[in-house]
Amino acid sequence: MYSHIIAAIDGSNNSDKALNEAIRLAKFADSRLTLIHIASLRDLAVDSLGVYAGDPGYDLVLKQGEEALARAQQIARNAGLTNVISHMEKSWEGGHDLADLLLGYARSQQASLIVLGTHGRSGLAHLFLGSFAEDVLRRSHLPLLVVRSQDDDDISVD
Repeated sequence: MYSHIIAAIDGSNNSDKALNEAIRLAKFADSRLTLIHIASLRDLAVDSLGVYAGDPGYDLVLKQGEEALARAQQIARNAGLTNVISHMEKSWEGGHDLADLLLGYARSQQASLIVLGTHGRSGLAHLFLGSFAEDVLRRSHLPLLVVRSQDDDDISVD
């Protein structure tokens, strides 16, 4: 079945729902579970000035990612999983780069399944905010489980 499951973690309610599904599958299939967070640093780079380690914004983004991963790892361990690791990637480009980083890492780790959450937005919200899950779906050659949440914990655009 699935020997290595990768779950994308961002600390949101949607991510938590996907994490719970990844945990259930990992327990059922006795799989390794890797939790991955992709820190989006694009908004910190101003023109060509860039941002450096030690910059308050840079450090905050990484700290939030580390906290989301630590929390997710604790949830997985509390559920009885022992074969759980976490990994963080950094994206300076945003957009397609986020999906590429997730998929590249999954391929390099020989993952057999990627699990991620989605807000399930439509209409203007989807148009303006895009869809990471949709981007991953279009680019992935690996099996993908997308967990949709009805409880949108972000913004609503009407």
